[in-house]
Amino acid sequence: MSPVGADGAVDPDGQFEKPGAAVIYREGGKRLIAVKFSVRGRDLAGAVAEAREKTQHLFHPPYRAVWSGEFEQMQDAQTRLAWIVPLSLGLIFILLYSALKSWLDAIVVLGNVLAASMGGVWALFLTGTTFSISAAVGFISLFGVSVMDGLLLISYFNALRAHGRPLEDAIMEGAGKRVRPVMMTDLTALCGLLPAALSTQIGSQTQRPLAIVVVGGMATMLLLTRYLAPVLYSFYGHREPPAGSGSMAH
Repeated sequence: MSPVGADGAVDPDGQFEKPGAAVIYREGGKRLIAVKFSVRGRDLAGAVAEAREKTQHLFHPPYRAVWSGEFEQMQDAQTRLAWIVPLSLGLIFILLYSALKSWLDAIVVLGNVLAASMGGVWALFLTGTTFSISAAVGFISLFGVSVMDGLLLISYFNALRAHGRPLEDAIMEGAGKRVRPVMMTDLTALCGLLPAALSTQIGSQTQRPLAIVVVGGMATMLLLTRYLAPVLYSFYGHREPPAGSGSMAH
């Protein structure tokens, strides 16, 4: 302990050069000085990048700075997502191709993923929410719902075309009869996560980005899904649909 005087202040006559720490912490056999801070009102990665820039001149060998805690966990999660997301999209494309027997149909269905992702991005922008791991998980959640919506439409179009219906009639009838299941799917996700997206209670910071992304994506899909897939299908739907490509229409 550093010596102090009767008034509690550091005693200038004490045998010390300057006040020191009462406890020396160690981690992995090395001395550790922990400096903690929290981030509010801005993204964590940007705050750490600025803190690194402003403190890099303070550390010289043998000392070094290690940025850990939530930032370290975020970096680990980003590294995993960097290969999990492409892998997931690749597997989804393979499954779609095996179900629809057409790479054109599979690409059109994946077009719904792009539309839903645009809605999620706009939702984050309009609400001033920074991108985080929670938001990234929200985008992954959109993949499944958007693919299901596209699959319902494209497979029904193929089923009608396989029964000899003209292209325009198949698109109009398929889009009309698939409004209910598509809207039920989207509204279920939208209404289910809307309270979390609007929540301001303690602890809501971790769930709000995910909910905002899903709500924004579902709202966009409600407006675009019924029009995007039919329009894209009209460019190539005149060809004879592959055998069995309409088996998932019901």
